Amino acid sequence: MATTVTDRATVSRRVSTSRRDLLVALATVWLAGGLFMDGWAHTHVPALETFFTPWHGVLYSGYAALAISLVPARLWRGRPEGPMRGWVPAGYGLGLLGAILFAVGGLSDMLWHITFGIEVDLEALLSPPHLLLLTAGTLMIATPIRAAAAKRGATGWSLAAEAPVLISATSATGVAAFFLDYLSPFTDAPAAMSGNDNGEALGMAQYLTYSVLVIAAILYAWTRLERVPAGLVTLVVAAASVPNGVFADFENLSAQLWPLLGAVIADVAVQWVAARRPRLVPLGVGVLVPLLVWPTHLVGVELSLGVAWSLELWSGVIVLTMLAGAVLGGLLLPRTRADAG
Repeated sequence: MATTVTDRATVSRRVSTSRRDLLVALATVWLAGGLFMDGWAHTHVPALETFFTPWHGVLYSGYAALAISLVPARLWRGRPEGPMRGWVPAGYGLGLLGAILFAVGGLSDMLWHITFGIEVDLEALLSPPHLLLLTAGTLMIATPIRAAAAKRGATGWSLAAEAPVLISATSATGVAAFFLDYLSPFTDAPAAMSGNDNGEALGMAQYLTYSVLVIAAILYAWTRLERVPAGLVTLVVAAASVPNGVFADFENLSAQLWPLLGAVIADVAVQWVAARRPRLVPLGVGVLVPLLVWPTHLVGVELSLGVAWSLELWSGVIVLTMLAGAVLGGLLLPRTRADAG
């Protein structure tokens, strides 16, 4: 299930088909879904005392499905001819490495649970086996984006080619947000709390952290594809804001859903910049996403809980995250001859 194209360096290389990439992308949803189910169990089932649970079953079956989908077609056909590197479609190598590391992480996780018991809350997010699973899983999940980068310019736009990228980016962002849940302003709604300087400082850190997460996910796709697929901003923000609500039974749902309005507007604005000033897309992403997402998030907080922060604090969040985004995007601006001089 692979074809051969010639890249810019006129070096022939094997690439995957859109159908294969879509299969991998759908498997990432299974794995990410299993992760959130397991996370829910860690926070809602106090008596959880074994590695062998239904939630782990969903998680690791998702891993198996994803790992199998990454196996080179030549091996399935029983015709592994030529150098080993030639068996693997471009972009799939790190995914296969991730599959191996995930197996090691899964075994480590089982031994960890047997030896030290079942973690809960923050401990579950920071245990070494779980961080190894995060690293390995991310390598696997990002495969369709890397594969699309290898085919960049080889074919025109099509939904079949675009869907794997969008699904992969959504799954990867959701998994990253899962492991950063303790810093999520979408679920904690820190702007609704006041009177504690330490709490307000932590709240500012939460907004900065998730701004970087969302912007970095979008810019990662841009660096690989030299474009931001339509809908990517909305899906990435949705993955960062909504799924983590399972941990607290979506008690701050308004603060999680309102940001999607800002994300949709940011999506349109980024496409507008791309059509008129493509060189400025990284800077546009860095500035427009926080400029439009956090005000709508704060509207959601106000409607459900009430914004308790002062004008200086909540407006400062918007400006500070825009400045951080401008720095991230500015680092990726293409250099011109004038810049070099």
